[in-house]
Amino acid sequence: MIATRWLCAAALILGALAWSATPVRGQANVAAPPPHSPHPKASPESIAAGKDIFAGTCAVCHGVDGSGSNGPNIRGVGAQMGPEWVYARIRGGVIGTGMPSFTSLDDATVWKIVDYVMSLGHEDAGVATGNPQKGKEIYDANKCATCHSVGAGEGGNFGPDLSHIGVQRSVASLATAMTDPGSNLPLDMNLQERATYAAYVVYRVVTNDGRSFEGMRVNEDSFTMQLRDFVGNLHSVQKFDVKSVEPEPGKSFMPSYKDKLTPAQINDLVAYLSSLGEAR
Repeated sequence: MIATRWLCAAALILGALAWSATPVRGQANVAAPPPHSPHPKASPESIAAGKDIFAGTCAVCHGVDGSGSNGPNIRGVGAQMGPEWVYARIRGGVIGTGMPSFTSLDDATVWKIVDYVMSLGHEDAGVATGNPQKGKEIYDANKCATCHSVGAGEGGNFGPDLSHIGVQRSVASLATAMTDPGSNLPLDMNLQERATYAAYVVYRVVTNDGRSFEGMRVNEDSFTMQLRDFVGNLHSVQKFDVKSVEPEPGKSFMPSYKDKLTPAQINDLVAYLSSLGEAR
């Protein structure tokens, strides 16, 4: 589990640093990777294997397709910086940050991850073409700040903080969230077993005495689980009192705006969201 969290952190730093145009070789704070084997020729098999490794580790922050989840969009990073740069970020670490040196990973494993990262971004992840100012007006008119915050203390905490959503999610991912919010949910970065559970999933809880309710899990330990219901009330349940806890796929506390906003309005709202966090 520790290795999973560390590799997720590695992918997060990789994505964040990718927004800088300075290659790894010219940065003094980037540790030089240890001597390594040459990069084998990438193949469909190595990319597929890398995807599986990425899905079990890095996807916690970046989503399976690298378009962003709780971490930034890293599609196109490999094409921009090259395989040696990606290798160095994963294996060599970055001094003074939370990204360690992954000397425990063998070269073959790292190169498979590199091959998959290099394959990301060949499809168009989308470009925001709407009007951000109009999008901000739509955001305010629909009272999105009731659940979301933009900036310190500005808004609610029922949904995810959107302060840096523009560098965390792709345009395509943001558009999907507007029309089908129950899909492509971010992974939970607070639960101890965060690599296992998606955040903001709606669960249906049935107790041994027949009571039931729906809620989002906000915390869990060996004996209890805490969930928040649709109106914000917290429920703490003892696990030995629970008959079942089942996720409800596709269900979300966030409403779909597919039939509430026009395609142009959704485009403007996505443009506003994609502008958030650019100066980070």
